[in-house]
Amino acid sequence: MGAPMKNSRQRNAILECVMRHHDHPTADIIYQELRESFPNISLGTVYRNLSLLTSLGKIMKITCENHADRFDGQTKPHAHFECKSCGCLQDIPFKPSIHPQEEIGTGFDGIISDYTITFRGYCAKCAKNSD
Repeated sequence: MGAPMKNSRQRNAILECVMRHHDHPTADIIYQELRESFPNISLGTVYRNLSLLTSLGKIMKITCENHADRFDGQTKPHAHFECKSCGCLQDIPFKPSIHPQEEIGTGFDGIISDYTITFRGYCAKCAKNSD
């Protein structure tokens, strides 16, 4: 086990920013917001801390198909919807009748520790605009 992680004002601000957002911000959005309070913060610092917070299980990184990665403060299993047009990413209610990691893990030699589910399509706004 490694030494305890040093507390950092910038890291705490990054975590607070992710937790405050419900629209799954990108690293760039977080960087732009934090520059007001931390004018000398670098985009690299934001990326390194997002990576660390993800590895510690404090936040989730959501890889999007054709858009920048997004970050989510909600770490309990839930599903997402990604719009193929505008790229918005939304939490959606999802309660599977089974535990996917148990069902899919049948006959699999490894251990599935977590999973993500992302539905893709067109949000209401983009679907309406395409009519």
